[in-house]
Amino acid sequence: MTGNALNQRGDEPGAHFALSPMADSALRCVTEDIDEFRRSLNSVFYPAEVNLVGAHVPAATAELSAVRLNHLTIGRARFGNEALVDPGDLGTYHVNVPVTGEVVSWCGDQQTIATPWRAAVFTPNEHTILPLWHADATQICIKIDRAGLEGELAHILGRPVDKHVRFDLEMDLTSPAGARWLSTLKLLLDTLDDPTLTPNPGLIAQIEYLERALISGLLVQQPHSMTAQLYAPGEASKPRAVQKVLDHIETFPGAQYTIGDLAVIAGVGARQLQNLFQEQFGMSPTTYIRQIRLEGVRTDLQHGDGTTRISDVAFSWGFNHLGRFANHYERKFGESPSQTLRAALKSS
Repeated sequence: MTGNALNQRGDEPGAHFALSPMADSALRCVTEDIDEFRRSLNSVFYPAEVNLVGAHVPAATAELSAVRLNHLTIGRARFGNEALVDPGDLGTYHVNVPVTGEVVSWCGDQQTIATPWRAAVFTPNEHTILPLWHADATQICIKIDRAGLEGELAHILGRPVDKHVRFDLEMDLTSPAGARWLSTLKLLLDTLDDPTLTPNPGLIAQIEYLERALISGLLVQQPHSMTAQLYAPGEASKPRAVQKVLDHIETFPGAQYTIGDLAVIAGVGARQLQNLFQEQFGMSPTTYIRQIRLEGVRTDLQHGDGTTRISDVAFSWGFNHLGRFANHYERKFGESPSQTLRAALKSS
């Protein structure tokens, strides 16, 4: 085998990300100045320590092309010299797919060498470091919005998710599952880098669809801490007591509930209700309600305008303590409520 689906003809895709609808969020950097390259890399991905390896490093041209999309930031990066990259905890999910060369990759206690046949999948809340990015290595780097990935997982599961996903670091791109995921990535890259396409709502919708397909494909095809739940046999129906609670929450999502209130609605004891929710969703009833409310707040903020007040939205969804609400929100989505609203106002 001479190359993966990204480099079947020996060329390197995604060189400029020329698609005009993305021009406002695109970046291109070609330089021999490592400090300039570091600033550009960090501006679109993560604050990272970046150092060239070796006592007497010759000048070489480093290249970066990147574009911010709705759920992803995708970049093509090449140092031209051996380098060490240490971003620490990324705070989000990330995949590196080499087009050429090799990159030694660590995440927490997991280690691999990324190659054109083996991608690296990084997880938040663990220290990520690339101790050796070889001089001939070019990588497609994919930063995945944490809320977007966990929201896609919740959509697949049909219920809220209250914990982060821990992926296996090494992704075999030669396996049938890896090859399918890689083909989706290639389609997205080819679309982004096609200078003949013109902006239109249909094209933007297609790009977002490909983003979500790439995320859902990663969740379904790459092993992670919640893979077993994805493939667990589904029940024909939820227990009647649980369904009563779900129906009531859907009707009155912002109301205040104690576990006793929920037990009365369910028609069972509080301990039994706790056990039923744990068996069904892997979380308590109160945690389930909080996840529903946080998703509701986020949706409202994403559709906010200049008159939207975060406190009003939070109160409408049943959050009475704004400090605790903000902590829960940031823990779940990786950003503050004000950041979500600012992004909505900027895009409107």
